[in-house]
Amino acid sequence: MTTQTHTESESPRAAVIVACGGTGARFNGSLPDTSSSGADAKQFLDLAGQPVLAHTLALIEKHPRVDFAILVLPEGLLDKGRALVEGQRPDRGAPRFTKVRAMIAGGGDRQESVAKGLTVLADYGWQGPVLVHDGVRPCTPEQVFDRVIDGVLANGNAVAAIPMRDTVKRADSDGVVLETVDRKGLWQIQTPQGFWTDELIEAYREGRRRDLKVTDDAALLEALGRRVYLVEGHPAGMKITWPEDMVLLEALLLSKKSC
Repeated sequence: MTTQTHTESESPRAAVIVACGGTGARFNGSLPDTSSSGADAKQFLDLAGQPVLAHTLALIEKHPRVDFAILVLPEGLLDKGRALVEGQRPDRGAPRFTKVRAMIAGGGDRQESVAKGLTVLADYGWQGPVLVHDGVRPCTPEQVFDRVIDGVLANGNAVAAIPMRDTVKRADSDGVVLETVDRKGLWQIQTPQGFWTDELIEAYREGRRRDLKVTDDAALLEALGRRVYLVEGHPAGMKITWPEDMVLLEALLLSKKSC
């Protein structure tokens, strides 16, 4: 395993933690005909002829600046993930994803799952940039990964984001509008999010000490008083949360215009 340090800017490569430890509760809960026993996890649903996760891993496999990946899955899906990574799919030929160096069981939430991925990176002795990418963002363009890696090298961290385009309103629990929020300066956060490995490990360690609960990795650095830098994301880098997201991303994949 290659070990990088902060001084090795001549070799700007990265490791990626693919965070896929969830079970898709919101996605499956929105389907009236879906039962908890029969629903497939959204990372393995078919999208343009391949599982969602296969598209995400393909982005990483072909990216020249990604050294390797750690795949984090729910414990009950490790065998399925292993079959996908190793190409053991009898229904169709699937490529072997050679950059997946380790596959581990996730934790109770995304935060714990990423923490487990960081432990593996520490065991490998990796000290270079680490990107955390959602396994159900299967259409993120290659240039977004490049911008995040370059942002880590330039500023120490980088988070893919797109500016809010629509009018934003704040409402109460009854749906009554309380105010219209000025969208200037508001950004929709995506992944990948990139950091120096040791600094993200430190942030997670401090987050555990303070019992912080966050929804993305950058929030941990914010809690430590660190500056967090945004880089340009892409609308195609959307996360699959609802069934209708599958329709949009499949259209993108089939058009081959954005992915």
